[in-house]
Amino acid sequence: MRVAHLTTVDMSLRFLLLPQLTAVVELGSEAIGISAAGPHVGELEELGIRHIALPGATRSVDPRADLKAMVSLWRILRSERPDVIHTHTPKPGIYGRVIGRIAGVPAVLNTVHGLYATPDDPIFKRAIVYTLEALAARFSDVELVQSAEDFRLLTERHITRPGRTVLLGNGVDLTRFDPELGSVEERQSMRVMFGVEEDQIVVGAVGRLVAEKGFLDLFEAVQDLDDRFRLVVIGPYEPDKADAIDTQKVEEARASGVVFLGMRDDVDVLYRAMDLFILPSHREGFPRAAMEAAASGLPLIVTDIRGCREVVEDGGNGLLVPVRDAPALRSAIERLGNDPELRQQMSEAGRSKAVLEFDEQRIVRRVIESQVRALREKGRFERFHDAGYSVRAAEIRDARIIARIRASTGGGATRNIGLMTRAYRSLIDRPDGIVCVAEDAYGPFAYVAGVSSARRHQGAFSPIRALRPRGYRRSGSAGPPSHRDSDQFQTHGPAFYDHAELLSLDVAHAFKDSGADAALAKAFMRSVAELGAQRVRALVDRRNPDAIVILESLGFVEDSSRSQDVPLTDLWAQTN
Repeated sequence: MRVAHLTTVDMSLRFLLLPQLTAVVELGSEAIGISAAGPHVGELEELGIRHIALPGATRSVDPRADLKAMVSLWRILRSERPDVIHTHTPKPGIYGRVIGRIAGVPAVLNTVHGLYATPDDPIFKRAIVYTLEALAARFSDVELVQSAEDFRLLTERHITRPGRTVLLGNGVDLTRFDPELGSVEERQSMRVMFGVEEDQIVVGAVGRLVAEKGFLDLFEAVQDLDDRFRLVVIGPYEPDKADAIDTQKVEEARASGVVFLGMRDDVDVLYRAMDLFILPSHREGFPRAAMEAAASGLPLIVTDIRGCREVVEDGGNGLLVPVRDAPALRSAIERLGNDPELRQQMSEAGRSKAVLEFDEQRIVRRVIESQVRALREKGRFERFHDAGYSVRAAEIRDARIIARIRASTGGGATRNIGLMTRAYRSLIDRPDGIVCVAEDAYGPFAYVAGVSSARRHQGAFSPIRALRPRGYRRSGSAGPPSHRDSDQFQTHGPAFYDHAELLSLDVAHAFKDSGADAALAKAFMRSVAELGAQRVRALVDRRNPDAIVILESLGFVEDSSRSQDVPLTDLWAQTN
């Protein structure tokens, strides 16, 4: 599997997506980062991540540069032929999905780190952002949404397709940001570097020095605080941004006692030298710095906005304050600074919440699973390891993968995936339908399908007929394929049966030695027995001896009355 992640700058690849990229490498697959070249490329490549520079990629508003980036991306994708293109951040998230689909990348995924417009923004801005998102989402296979509020907005307003939209959440490295790792000496050393005394309250803020992060509000809030408090700001200057905080404002804040540390790679150590964390941002997706601070056991003060509300439970692990409200920020700082017992309670609550909800490894697993599932829905069934599998009842969303498994094994007279998907979806949805899948850590790779009662009434649509051929053919499936897909949906005349029927069982070729076929056949037999069926029928191609052996091991016997000249054999079993 070749997975390409697309961002504007390499800093996003390094600090936001590195665990997702290294997870691909650890699977023995190829991870590719596509972005503007920058200072972090060398570090990425040292970790086995190949970087491809994207000419024209810029965070500023520049239509000519954006057009150049789109053309460059199309050429890169046509040349590299990745299996997955995973887009991030506003601009690459829009054009990357479209170019990825046009360039023929099998699986196109996008992560919504935070919609660029919120319900509080002017209607004109919302209309533009939501329209662009809706258009781009039609070119993707999966939309991974970090914020629960964004997820509800996107699905309820049908900006994205509900069946293709997944609530991802967000996470950090809980091992790195562990308050137990620090020592008293380390904390004292950092506080000396801050220029503060041990009895002073260090208020930490981490973020880019732009107005959107609320730093101007914060500078105003700390002006009238007494000498017990010291604000320490960690984050890069961004002079190319339209809302960059000018140097005069920074120098005025520095003169009033604010400590500026710039961009730092040791924020985990710096958190352990703080007493509380503050994020006065005007807009967030799902703030990573706030999660890091919570995992580090710091009480938090954040603005009452999307994303921040998912990190902080007001009064639990921190305080929520109104946006652009310097007096409220000041009041919250004084409240926590003057109450060490409350800070300790919030510290413990923050770490507990982080462990339960902000585990980065869980997020990484969900991303990889979504990528692989998207590939399987396109008929690509890679096998990454032999960690085992489980059998479960199929869900409606499994229908497309089941259809792809069917087609990939040569077990379908039709290659109309949409038609087969609808047939299996209908079968899964029927009260008497029995469909089970075998799945590994990344999703289904085999299935069994049938009905608990073959009794049908005249004129009713039958998934059995939709799965049954006009002519039979040999299948490459590893399991016992009993019926083959028809070229079109059919209705039928009156037919009455009093038995269950196993319609099809297929295993993707990469998993043919997994034993899933036998496990699925057993699961089917248990299901029909629980539903009260007394007899089960399976119609099997004589040229598929493996299928016959599996069924015979479950008690199936051949119907000797059937002509031996026919290439199909009727196998019957009693469920009891």
